[in-house]
Amino acid sequence: MKIIKLKKVLDIFYSLRTQLILYYMIISLIVLSIGAYSSYSYIMDILKKNSEKYLLQQFSQADYNIQNVLNNVDRLSKIFSLNDNIQQFLQDNYSSSEFKALETQKFILDRITQFISNYDYISSIYIFTENKGGIGGSDTYTSIVRENTGNNFFESGMYDKVKKAFPKAILEGGITESFYRNYETVDNAFVLSFARGLRPIYEPSRSATIVFNIDEKYLSSIYANSSSLRDGSMCIVDENGKVISGSNIKSIGKAYEMFSAIDIKKDYGSFTSKNSGDPIQVVYYKLKSTGLYLVGEVPLQYFSGDIIILRKVIVIVLIMSFFAIFIVSFFWLRKLTKPLNIIAAKMSDVSRGNLGLTFSKIPKNEFGIVIRRFNEMSVSIVDLIRKNDEIQEGKRELEIEALQYQINPHFLYNTLNMIKWMAAGIKAKNIVDCIIALGNMLKPLFKNTEPMCTIKEELEYLENYIKIINWRFSNSVCFKLDIKEEFYDCKLPRFILQPIVENSINHGIQKQGNKDEINISAFIKGTILHIIISDSGKGIDIHKLAEIKGSLENPENTTQESSKGSIGLYNINRRIKLNFGDEYGIWIGNGELGGAKVIVKIPVIH
Repeated sequence: MKIIKLKKVLDIFYSLRTQLILYYMIISLIVLSIGAYSSYSYIMDILKKNSEKYLLQQFSQADYNIQNVLNNVDRLSKIFSLNDNIQQFLQDNYSSSEFKALETQKFILDRITQFISNYDYISSIYIFTENKGGIGGSDTYTSIVRENTGNNFFESGMYDKVKKAFPKAILEGGITESFYRNYETVDNAFVLSFARGLRPIYEPSRSATIVFNIDEKYLSSIYANSSSLRDGSMCIVDENGKVISGSNIKSIGKAYEMFSAIDIKKDYGSFTSKNSGDPIQVVYYKLKSTGLYLVGEVPLQYFSGDIIILRKVIVIVLIMSFFAIFIVSFFWLRKLTKPLNIIAAKMSDVSRGNLGLTFSKIPKNEFGIVIRRFNEMSVSIVDLIRKNDEIQEGKRELEIEALQYQINPHFLYNTLNMIKWMAAGIKAKNIVDCIIALGNMLKPLFKNTEPMCTIKEELEYLENYIKIINWRFSNSVCFKLDIKEEFYDCKLPRFILQPIVENSINHGIQKQGNKDEINISAFIKGTILHIIISDSGKGIDIHKLAEIKGSLENPENTTQESSKGSIGLYNINRRIKLNFGDEYGIWIGNGELGGAKVIVKIPVIH
């Protein structure tokens, strides 16, 4: 029972209608999915480009503001260093009296306090001399370092950079205030150090370094608050990939993980990446004349909220479309395949013997072509059966006629036998020999009905015919046989050599009047037996030869009337091709003896 149910399920699955429905649904679903995905990707690309364009506009404005801050710091550092007391400090370098040094230090600290209070983006200011001493501080802290007491600044790479860049300034980030405060509590507030080498006005060489520390929070407020994007982050990255400022304070001083994806040859650009597994769009902008990069990270969820809704709508539409396609295709294909079911039913009736069935209503589509061919086939089957019945009836009549004609050879043979004894009675030996040869020729006609014979049997039949011919022409025809005995058991269609020899005698030799010659030879090449019959007659006229060759090469298009004069050759060629195929047959032309030459080609059959 289960096997029967499984077979029914498989039959339903293998049915053309089911396969067409599945195929149509799968193709439609693929097309709809590709279209939906393409639309979704296109809209996402538009939003990404708009986001990039918006951020680049914000970055351009932030670049302008940052450049203003850096230019102001550069200007203030020059103003600060040109002060007379600062110049005196650079020249004395702690070599003056203690009292005077204290006054100079007090003035410098007051000057630093004044600058910091006037410019809120300056966090602290420091001056470091070449004897490894230093002075500076912020609005709440001051520091004076004597020489040889140790200083983080001189042990850092920043000091080397200042010396190499002199007289230009450098910008160093990822540093906290505690870096400049020896022996004090740690201050983790990040700053950007704007440092440059100093020298007294009238001295050629650098004698100190001035550092203006820019408040990182102030700097980040310039660009981080310029964008109204939620859940995004921005930072400034130096040419080495280190974060020197950012909205996320934990990333400052560390390497930017996606710096390798930034194309340093471009002034701006964007790419898509992931942050903690969430997809983000990264937009970068190269700040002018600094070598720094302003980088913004925007979570794709920020501007894909509507896209998520759209994606849900697309999924719902796809599901509804799937069911709609199923319902429409089911009924449409059911109607479309209905003619096939009808054709199958008609074919089933035909297989049960109900012949001649046809369709009266033919649709105007491809099924109409199939139905018309079915009608033609059904009518043709009836005609073929009728013709086959006629052929079988004809064969039956021919068999009866053949049985009747079998009586004639017996009668003729017995009559010839009687004439032979009559000729023997009057001692006419030539008549006796001729009748014996003729009797030997007639004997195979009614004693052996096989269509094939050996070459030996065919030569024996031909030998009797030659005897009769020489009695007729007074031994004026010379026959030469050049066939090896190993070929004697090869089979060939019965009675094919005698008509060729007779054709040579009737159309060539008998009109010469001299001693004429007929040669018969054979050889095997590959799997083909070649039998050559050539004579020394007058040959064949070129026009007649072309006509004969045409009838031999196209036996199907040649009638016996058109092949008159060569009917024996035509029949032999036709019999060979019907027995063995079109690659076999006979070839005719003029031979080496001056007369005609006929080559018979048949397969080697032992």
